[in-house]
Amino acid sequence: MSNPFDEEDPFRDPQIPGVPQAAFTSNRSSPKRYGNNFGRNVASDDEEEEEFLAFPRSAQHSPYRQSPNIFARSTASMNVNKRMFEKTPNLTYGGNTPRSQYTSRESPKRQRHTGILISDDDDSENEINFDGSPSKSLMGKSIHSSQRSERFLEPPQPIFSPETFAEANTHEPGKNDNDDQETVIDDNADNEYDYDYDTYQKVHDMESKSLYSDSTAYTGASYSTGNDNRANDGSEYFGNSIDGNVMQNIENGYVPKREKTSTKRKVRVIGGKAGNLVLENPIPEDLKKVLTRTESPFGEFTHMTYTACTSQPDEFIEDGFTIRAAKYGRETEIVICITMYNEDEFAFCRTMHGVMKNVAHLCSRHKSSIWGRESWKKVQVIIVADGRNKVNENVLQILTATGCYQDNLARPYVNNKRVNAHLFEYTTQISIDENLKFKGDEKNLAPVQVLFCLKERNQKKINSHRWLFNAFCPALDPNIVILLDVGTKPDVRAVYNLWKAFDRDSNVAGAAGEIQAMKGKGWMNLTNPLVASQNFEYKMSNILDKPLESLFGYISVLPGALSAYRYIALKNHDDGTGPLASYFKGEDLLNLEENKKKSNKTSFFEANMYLAEDRILCWELVSKKKENWVLKFVKSATGETDVPESIAEFLSQRRRWINGAFFAALYSLRKSSNIWSTDHTIIRKFMFTIEFFYQFFNVLFSFFSLSNFYLTFYFLTGSLVDNKKVAGGFWIFTLFNYLCICCLTSLFIVSIGNKPQASRVIFKTLVILLTVCALYALAVGLYFVVDTINSYGMGDSSTYVFVSIIISLLSTYGLYALMSFLYLDPWHVFTSSIQYFLMIPSYTCTLQIFAFCNSHDVSWGTKGDHYSQEDKTNQYIIEKNDKGEFEAVVVDVNIDEVYLDTLYNIRTRRANRKVKQSRQTSSPLEGEDYAKDVRTRVVLIWLLANLIFIMTMLQVYSPGDTGNNIYLAVILWIVALMAIFRSIGSLGYLLQQYARFFVVTKSKWRYRKNGYAVPKTHILN
Repeated sequence: MSNPFDEEDPFRDPQIPGVPQAAFTSNRSSPKRYGNNFGRNVASDDEEEEEFLAFPRSAQHSPYRQSPNIFARSTASMNVNKRMFEKTPNLTYGGNTPRSQYTSRESPKRQRHTGILISDDDDSENEINFDGSPSKSLMGKSIHSSQRSERFLEPPQPIFSPETFAEANTHEPGKNDNDDQETVIDDNADNEYDYDYDTYQKVHDMESKSLYSDSTAYTGASYSTGNDNRANDGSEYFGNSIDGNVMQNIENGYVPKREKTSTKRKVRVIGGKAGNLVLENPIPEDLKKVLTRTESPFGEFTHMTYTACTSQPDEFIEDGFTIRAAKYGRETEIVICITMYNEDEFAFCRTMHGVMKNVAHLCSRHKSSIWGRESWKKVQVIIVADGRNKVNENVLQILTATGCYQDNLARPYVNNKRVNAHLFEYTTQISIDENLKFKGDEKNLAPVQVLFCLKERNQKKINSHRWLFNAFCPALDPNIVILLDVGTKPDVRAVYNLWKAFDRDSNVAGAAGEIQAMKGKGWMNLTNPLVASQNFEYKMSNILDKPLESLFGYISVLPGALSAYRYIALKNHDDGTGPLASYFKGEDLLNLEENKKKSNKTSFFEANMYLAEDRILCWELVSKKKENWVLKFVKSATGETDVPESIAEFLSQRRRWINGAFFAALYSLRKSSNIWSTDHTIIRKFMFTIEFFYQFFNVLFSFFSLSNFYLTFYFLTGSLVDNKKVAGGFWIFTLFNYLCICCLTSLFIVSIGNKPQASRVIFKTLVILLTVCALYALAVGLYFVVDTINSYGMGDSSTYVFVSIIISLLSTYGLYALMSFLYLDPWHVFTSSIQYFLMIPSYTCTLQIFAFCNSHDVSWGTKGDHYSQEDKTNQYIIEKNDKGEFEAVVVDVNIDEVYLDTLYNIRTRRANRKVKQSRQTSSPLEGEDYAKDVRTRVVLIWLLANLIFIMTMLQVYSPGDTGNNIYLAVILWIVALMAIFRSIGSLGYLLQQYARFFVVTKSKWRYRKNGYAVPKTHILN
């Protein structure tokens, strides 16, 4: 066959040297004759077919070349001699010619698409050209084909240069260069044809798209002049990117097998001490076929490591267990921990796919001195599932599809020792998005080191963090630890921006990202008033509260959904005290067995306090002895999370938040003097003191929020009593006053005796009635503002005090809008502010009442599992063989069959929308009688304090004397001053960020101007 890079090609037109010309036409010898006689002697030149077999010269506007990808597909779909499927024919060339130079520099941009027709599966060998392409007619249609590929895609970039082609071709130039000579295939001459397309593709895919990516398919209709029906996209020949490659393994008629093939075998235990079970297991073949990388000195792409961990988290290292990344000797910069309970596969894929994209972003930062192409080796992703019998089975199938889990390996015992955690380690190259679509290197994703820790029992989230900080982090010794909750979708730069906050300031111990409410497609979720109100609350917290606290250096809580810690700051002191020791103290208090033994007043308050254990950790970091750690807010690190969409879920979530925040605030205020034993500067300590006073007023204001709400409602709506312009004002006021009292009383009764899941209708009705009361108060307030302004304009100075009250109230909400515009994020003001203002009574009354009435419930909504009496015959037995090696008997299930079943299940769930699964209600705690008694006392004290305050104010002021009500003026001015204080802090944070930006920009400009080189190593890392 002639060489496409050869200047002496007999089929080339002698026009411009070095420029590829148009396709073959009928006025010269057709190459099809060699395809018809492939594998035998050519009979005669007279048998040549003289029909038009290619594209007209007029239809071509720029030079084209055929992709080897199309070459492989067109030949693979034909029923040809078996030799054709194993080896492709050699193509020789005559050296570095002008044509090859032009091709190597050819631009990938084309003026129009090349038309390549994918032929049907036909038994006729006459349809195979010697160049591997099917026959084509004038209009780009196959002579014998009934189906055509009609997909329009971008043309491919140049596939290979002549030098690459020469390295893959062993045929010597000058031998049998005349295509008219006899062509014979010798079955014994294996060394003569070493050009293996699969080998070439494996190398080529390391730096380009997948073989079956969207950009390598062409349509025969590119040169068609008519409007053809473009229904067939050629999907039966090749898949759509890596998702098509994976799913094409499942035939349309595939039915999962009920019973899988299983075999028993003895394996050599490869790691740990005697009694530690560590197994290397190959991944399914169907998964291996679609991987871009399979070569590794450690086999991390082709094998998954299983470890049956029988130790407790605190003894993980001492008992001889380790992690693959540590065993490989890799330096870990970032550990990303994802904790989950029983969330569904959609929420898990949303989070995991976001993490995969973040790792890919780190690998794309080629100019960085720390990150780059192979920086995925510096990132370890750890997934901790809280209980083998609690985790969602669909999530396990997702992990199976990516190679990170094999179900047949987990057993509860090893040598009669209970397994506490099952560790599955694999470096995956496959990601699955929330639509259950497979993604890979065609989306520029990088490999990710994944450790899936499946705990044998459900022991709550804080125990999952114990495995992270006390077991895995000591083995990896990372610089930064990032925490994520399943359901949170991090932005593609969130991980980098969090890491950069630690890289810039060496005294930063923790960083908080910005949590955003998931608004859905087209922001349709905001049509739910509950979601819209939470969206406004989250936004204003990220604009006012978090920047204020970040300016002072102490953030009261780093959200577990998206936060980061410096691992060295978390470590305890040599005497065992420190942040982690205080953090995990809550696990003992929340443990079931501990609650049986301890049922005293101290444990009750501490148990509520440790519902917000992340607040305790934040305080312990800032107040760490002889250290000067601070906490920062990183607004550029964003993450979306799904917020509760029903009243029941909303109450359950906020019950834990409110109780934990209240008792944790009391703890930090009580321990505030510890700040003076740190190494912070005097200015920083003074700023901390100011922040503590601010938090004290917040706690005090929150404690009396119920009475303040009712009194504000009473006096504001009572302005209609003596208003002669409104007929029946007294009766309207009386009606809504009694309605508000009935709602508050009902909330106490329902909150004490019922769970929100069991009283959905009652709670929803009460929330709606309180919203109606808020709407009435808003209408009365607006009417009274207008009436008061008119009276003041007519010379009535008695209402001047109340005018100032209204102005202060309006300035509070005006600051919300002003700061939102300054942060260039004002959309929530237009879409969610009204819903939030109407839901304020629910936030103030419903949440507070329900939280305090359930302060005896110190659970996370789940109960720790007892050790069940399991069959100990289902275990691994490790024995020493004659050679002194440790062996264990493993029952292998056919992983290829399991993998196909997993793909089948994923495909069937793609069309299903996300369905909320009802979570199991928590069982009552042990020692509940005492806890309920303490709960009753707390509620009585809180209720009596608010009632006494209400009765006092009602005796001092009458409802009709609103204009001269000093109490109302004080309350509203306090609200306004607190909002102003938050706005000043937020503005200071914003100015600080701008100042930092200008300093960094000026420094970079100066370095570039003076020609300074960027240091290769970072001084802090």
